[in-house]
Amino acid sequence: MIYGKWKLSAMSKPTSGERIEQEPPDEAVMAELFDAIGFEVADERSYNLLVEYVENNGHRTRAGRGDAALHGRCWKIGDGLEVWSILYQRGSDLYYADCRPAFRSRYVRRLEPWELVEYDEDGEAIVRGLLNGSRDVVFELQNLTELDDSVFRELHLQVALAGIAYAARVRSGAVWKRPAASSGCRFELAEKLEGFAEKACENDYVINGRVLAWRDIRNPVTAADLVWIYVDAGVIRLEVLANRRVLRGQLKIGAEITANIWLQGHVLEERDISARYEGVDRDYELADFWSGLRRGN
Repeated sequence: MIYGKWKLSAMSKPTSGERIEQEPPDEAVMAELFDAIGFEVADERSYNLLVEYVENNGHRTRAGRGDAALHGRCWKIGDGLEVWSILYQRGSDLYYADCRPAFRSRYVRRLEPWELVEYDEDGEAIVRGLLNGSRDVVFELQNLTELDDSVFRELHLQVALAGIAYAARVRSGAVWKRPAASSGCRFELAEKLEGFAEKACENDYVINGRVLAWRDIRNPVTAADLVWIYVDAGVIRLEVLANRRVLRGQLKIGAEITANIWLQGHVLEERDISARYEGVDRDYELADFWSGLRRGN
């Protein structure tokens, strides 16, 4: 098993094996994010072991940036769980710029208009845009190096979003009774809220809403128990991933939930969307569908 302590994404790890020089990280915040996908991060050594494992086992992609390049490594763990590391190269210089947790969600959304901001030397990219024509969102783009540049010449992007939870709480025994005006729902940037602004990442959100669905997930590497939750937050329905240990309260359909999340996502190309179509289920006959048809529907 691999255990590690998440270090700030701005750190650089030379690939030649020399001693690592690091900037002081906000370890507590990033440790919570890795914990959400089942990795308990403890120290620099175990972090480096995780980076090394992703380097040896991750799917490799590359994106050219003039005289520089970004090299992506994506370790697909299963059930949508991923770990991404990014190497930055300029000439003969090559170093690790970032390593971060990821969750590849199932639902596809349309973003238009949009903008992409890259921090190449930090191995990061942030996407801002209007989701489904109604809601501004900002999220960390995980799969930049997987994408053909032609995707970013389109007027719209097809995106899959999910929140990785720092913390989540279900109101025990409470079933959500939401008025039509979505009173009580929340999907707000943490940096705009008192008590969160000082330490918030630009893509941190506070959400409040109703549990539409949930299921248990186990990290096959660490055996950590996780939970996938589908939340109706009024202006958005969002997938949230949390570690069972930080989830407070008992999950049930219709329950009210509040969560602090790090919003991240993937941009999908047409071939990715087409690959999600599973075809006709041959276990069903046409008569089965007609039998469910009633005058009322």
